[in-house]
Amino acid sequence: MLLINALVAGLAGEFSAAPPEANALPRVSSPATVIPNASSPERDWKTIVLHHSATRGGDVATIDAEHRKHRDRSGNPWLGIGYHFVVGNGQKMADGEVQATFRWHNQLPGAHAGNRNHNEKGIGICLIGNFDQAPPTERQMSALRGLVKALAERYCISRDGLVRHSDVQATLCPGKMFPWVPLRSELAIQDQSVNEQNLKN
Repeated sequence: MLLINALVAGLAGEFSAAPPEANALPRVSSPATVIPNASSPERDWKTIVLHHSATRGGDVATIDAEHRKHRDRSGNPWLGIGYHFVVGNGQKMADGEVQATFRWHNQLPGAHAGNRNHNEKGIGICLIGNFDQAPPTERQMSALRGLVKALAERYCISRDGLVRHSDVQATLCPGKMFPWVPLRSELAIQDQSVNEQNLKN
């Protein structure tokens, strides 16, 4: 089943080329119903992996700086931010603002899932906030729904292709207060509605 009109978690080796500056990255305004065109041939994306930053605030630049301190299994430094999209919570980024990173525009594998397949084929989306302490904002969830819907339609990603980080690696990410159960319930309802409509056509 396609995730149409639905709502919306071992690292691969990094590349040696330097990415663009983090503060120069193009942005997508919320609600994110249009995905920015990539500057490189598009990958065959299969999954969408949801994360939280586990911080009170942040933006692409702060995550980029932190991720540059990491190294892959071969000892090579990361290129920078490991996600493809970041959704702000009003702390350093506007609440519900969506930014696409250099990994999206250059169609590079992610460095976010701790799982080779989901790094290679999974679009990493990070919501700013610590969802072990508080849930995402309403604007974040609205932006996330629009972003995931657009990605799923564009790449024919199935409902089962939407996962949390904790579904692919032993971690608590995206946090115990991330509204996953309501999210999945609404996904099932909307998928059923779409299937019924398709049968009528």
